[in-house]
Amino acid sequence: MSIELVTVMLVVVFISLLLTGLPLAWVMGATSCIFTLILFEPATMFMSMARVYHMMLNYTLVAVPLFVFMACILEKAGVAEQLFRAVYVWSGKLRGGLAIGTIFACVFMAAMVGIVGAEIVTLGLIALPQMLSRGYDKSIALGSITAGGGIATLIPPSVVFIVYAMTAGCSVGELFIAGIIPGLLLGGLFIGYIVIMTIIKPEIAPPASLEERNIPLKEKISLLRGLIMPGLLAFIVLGTIYAGIATPTEAAGIGCAGALLSSGINRKLNWKNMSDACHETLQISCMLAWLFFGAQTIIGVYTLAGGAMFVQNAITSLPFGRWGIIIVMQLILIFLGMFLDWIGILLLTMPLFVPVVKDMGFSVIWFGVVFCMNMQISYLSPPFGPSCFYMSSVAPENISTTDIYKANLPFLVLVVVALILTLFFPQLSLWLPSLMK
Repeated sequence: MSIELVTVMLVVVFISLLLTGLPLAWVMGATSCIFTLILFEPATMFMSMARVYHMMLNYTLVAVPLFVFMACILEKAGVAEQLFRAVYVWSGKLRGGLAIGTIFACVFMAAMVGIVGAEIVTLGLIALPQMLSRGYDKSIALGSITAGGGIATLIPPSVVFIVYAMTAGCSVGELFIAGIIPGLLLGGLFIGYIVIMTIIKPEIAPPASLEERNIPLKEKISLLRGLIMPGLLAFIVLGTIYAGIATPTEAAGIGCAGALLSSGINRKLNWKNMSDACHETLQISCMLAWLFFGAQTIIGVYTLAGGAMFVQNAITSLPFGRWGIIIVMQLILIFLGMFLDWIGILLLTMPLFVPVVKDMGFSVIWFGVVFCMNMQISYLSPPFGPSCFYMSSVAPENISTTDIYKANLPFLVLVVVALILTLFFPQLSLWLPSLMK
């Protein structure tokens, strides 16, 4: 059977199983089993088991549940409420101050929590009612939360970077540092859009009331106290990685200890919060582990059939030059992002794309940041758009999913702009990592 026919059949079987509603991990595992038995001897199944076992021994993966646990503890510690209250009070005089404060809160939370769904749900419960009750246009209110929450894919400690590093065989620490400037660039574009829109249409985002603006300076400063420990924690985690003092896995352990201490200071360290955090960590970690297993098996059988070499030759033979090939890869990632979540896209495409990127002389660190920009687009893109569904779960009944998709469109355009800037100005990603060396 030719590799071209195998590729077509594999895609057809994969999509058919996916349309049945089976979980992605089961779809990948079932597809790999079907094609292993069709193309090879049954004993070849041991090859898939060996790939999964080898992946389980990857020390870098230990950082995933640790960072997830750190995020869950900080979420239970009430950091989001304190953070939003502080940025709201300090930005209250500005038109659109609440929306701008939400973007700032998203950036700070990304450095402490790093989980998109947690950010959007938390700020959807805290910030959305505040903005709507003060007469904000629902598009600005919804868009600032759903788009801002996606910045967690770029700002370290991002779980996306950890999994990409494992797949691409590069440094997690360098990826963490590489994502800082593009993440801040994205946040800056969002804030710039909100400022411009409030100048053009002042009525869509009124300033805070006179009473709220006249809060004494002493009280404003006191609001920042609750953020000292989480902010210091994020600085220590990134600082130890940047300085080479700790590996990302060791830094994640430090982060967990600091998160527990921060929770204790906020008087939120109780059995219920600990139990909930452990349960959420277990759920997320198990879901990721099964996706890792499924991806390893399907990529393994396809590679054994000669698929990896076929895809690499097909991509490199495109008559577009190396930058044209990179752009084609972006289009593929954007298309897949409309139907699959980031972990499935990463595990299915990066084993095929990364060797091509290396052969063409591009940095895999830069490509990792570009990939995360694509995943930011996937979080907002219909019909899947996970960020939209996260927001829909906490939005008032009078706000439809269509309203959320429409609110995201301007922010989606800004993410595409940030992707283009990151693509054609690689130093946005590579300057800080170069200082580490």
